[in-house]
Amino acid sequence: MEIKNVTLFLVGIILLVLGTLIIIFDYPQIEYFENIDFKLYNSLLVEEKEIHQRLVIEFTIGLVIFGLGVLLLVGSFLNRFENGFR
Repeated sequence: MEIKNVTLFLVGIILLVLGTLIIIFDYPQIEYFENIDFKLYNSLLVEEKEIHQRLVIEFTIGLVIFGLGVLLLVGSFLNRFENGFR
């Protein structure tokens, strides 16, 4: 396979790595909060519950960034993106 657009390829790799790092580092923290007993979770402070919600949002954003990276990598191999987005 030949890379038709090197810029898309490099941006795709950067987004893929960034999304992967977000996913790898947020998933264990989310699992920790989701495996807590219901009584213990209700006894957490409001700030700690907000942290859990922010982690879920950040994890979702990481998945979107990962998906964009994959799309850009695939797009870099297509002929119609050879000279840009005309």
